[in-house]
Amino acid sequence: MIPVPEVIEAVIHEVTGPLGLLVAAVYSLLVAVILPFPGELVLAIPLDLGFDPMTELALLVVASSIGKAGGSLLALRVGNGARTGVLDRLLDGQPRLLSFREGAVTEVATRYGYLGLGVGLAIPFLPDTAIIYAFSVLEMNYVKFALAAFVGTIVRLLAVAGLVGGAMALV
Repeated sequence: MIPVPEVIEAVIHEVTGPLGLLVAAVYSLLVAVILPFPGELVLAIPLDLGFDPMTELALLVVASSIGKAGGSLLALRVGNGARTGVLDRLLDGQPRLLSFREGAVTEVATRYGYLGLGVGLAIPFLPDTAIIYAFSVLEMNYVKFALAAFVGTIVRLLAVAGLVGGAMALV
């Protein structure tokens, strides 16, 4: 896994309150589009909103999932642009590159569609950016794409929170 720059870690560990929800959403959007960092880092944001821990976790998960869904739409737009524009022209004279691009990743994305995207994003510690862009090479429905990213992120964050909470209970 790529190490997270200290400034990002510092912001995630220091921001509290409603600003923490905004940071979670923006960070998740950036992870979906360009940052190769773990999306699970948002779980370290100390919200301190005055609610019980489960409510704060739910708010954090929803904020992060909204950010990931928004980021997935940006990535989908970029992927669709690449599929129909410059990338196709660049690959026209490169049959090996074209066959690789349309090979295994496209086959998996075509076969499993939105469910595959949601399941891929639900697996903890897999790189979100790679999964989203792999699925964005297909012509997809924006609403379903965002919904798959939203649900996959919820499942992923709750799984990690459950694993961490379970491990902490054992200590």
